[in-house]
Amino acid sequence: MKINIPLSAALVIISGISMAFAAGPVKTMVVKQNPVPQAAEDPGKNVKNILFKLVRQDEYLDEALERLDSRKPLSGHEISALGLNLKLVATSLGEVSALNKTEFSNIRPDTNLASYTNAIFSYSRKVDRKAAKITTLVAQLSAGNKKASMRDAVSSKKGKKGGKKLTQLLAEQKAMAALASDAKKLRGASRDLSATSKWLYIASK
Repeated sequence: MKINIPLSAALVIISGISMAFAAGPVKTMVVKQNPVPQAAEDPGKNVKNILFKLVRQDEYLDEALERLDSRKPLSGHEISALGLNLKLVATSLGEVSALNKTEFSNIRPDTNLASYTNAIFSYSRKVDRKAAKITTLVAQLSAGNKKASMRDAVSSKKGKKGGKKLTQLLAEQKAMAALASDAKKLRGASRDLSATSKWLYIASK
C-alpha cells in the first residue's frame, strides 16, 4: 500500500527535523594532554653559586698578596690599580654576605647541603685571614713609602738627579692613602662574610 504524503507536509517534516538537530548541543572532542615533566630545581643551586663566587674572590686575593709580597717598589699607577682590585673584592664579599643572609632565611636543616655550607665557611675564614694579612702588608708598604717620599723630597729640593718630582711624590702618597682605606674596607667586608657564613653553616646542619 502506498502512502502519499503531500509535498508541503514533507517539507514541514524535513524542516522540523533540521531545526531539532540544529538546536541540539554540539559536542566537541577535547583531547587531554599530559603535562610536560619539568626538571626538578636543584635545592643546592644558590649555595653552590655562593661557593663559586667565594672561590673567585679568594683567587683575586692571592694575586693581591703576590704583588704585596714581591717587595718590589710599586709606582703610583700600580698602587692605584691594586687599590681598585681590593675595592672590587670588598664589594663582591659584601654581595656574598647578602646572599648568605638570604639563604639563611630559606635553608632547612638536614637538606644535605652542610658539605657546601661548610666549604663556604672554610673559604670565608681563609679570605678573612688573607684580608688581615693584606691590611698588615699595606700598612708596612705605607710606612716605607712615607720614608722614601721624605728622602726623595729632600733630594728633589737639592736638585739631585734620580730624585722624584714633587708632583709624582704627592700622587703616590694620595694613591697610598686610598689603598690603605680600601684595605680597611676589605677587612671589614671579610669579617662580615665570615660571620654570615658561620651562621649559614649552623642553620644547614
